[in-house]
Amino acid sequence: MSDPRAHLQDLRSRIEAAPALPERAQWLELIDAAAKALPVPGGPSPELARLRLDVEDAEHARDAANLQRMKVAGQLTTLHKSLAAAAPEVAAGKDPQSDALRRIEHLATHGASAPGAVEAARAAEMDAPMPSRALLEAVIAGERKFSKAQLEFTIAEAMVLTGWAQTPLELMAEGEPWLAALILKNQGESA
Repeated sequence: MSDPRAHLQDLRSRIEAAPALPERAQWLELIDAAAKALPVPGGPSPELARLRLDVEDAEHARDAANLQRMKVAGQLTTLHKSLAAAAPEVAAGKDPQSDALRRIEHLATHGASAPGAVEAARAAEMDAPMPSRALLEAVIAGERKFSKAQLEFTIAEAMVLTGWAQTPLELMAEGEPWLAALILKNQGESA
């Protein structure tokens, strides 16, 4: 298929060469407008570029929604582990929600039972895939590092917070304390 720009340019040069042509200026304006409306050779059409931006925006929204789901799942996991550590005498069943409700009821009626329950709940909080405030503060202070799951979650959240301006490798290059400070700052702003 031949380039329509070449045909338009040929037509334009013929019209320019015919000074006696009626409405010559209007024809030249129409040709110039048509040439501007054509996509750049080798480049995407304006519609295709817009569609690519729409896809990119949809991917970012999907990533943000996935991160939110990860946060909720992490919070729920931490809560279940903390309840299990605080009430170890309540046996686990097949339904985690029923287990949690039984443990809450047991704690409400009997209080904390095991002397190590508080420490076990804190340990569960520090090992949760979604970093808690205490864990973020410990990473900032250099007292500990993220686990693999915590680092993956933190990088995903940092990508959302920075508007996907940096790749995961660039974020990791900033260092774990920097990542922890970014997440902690965001938690403080959303609280």
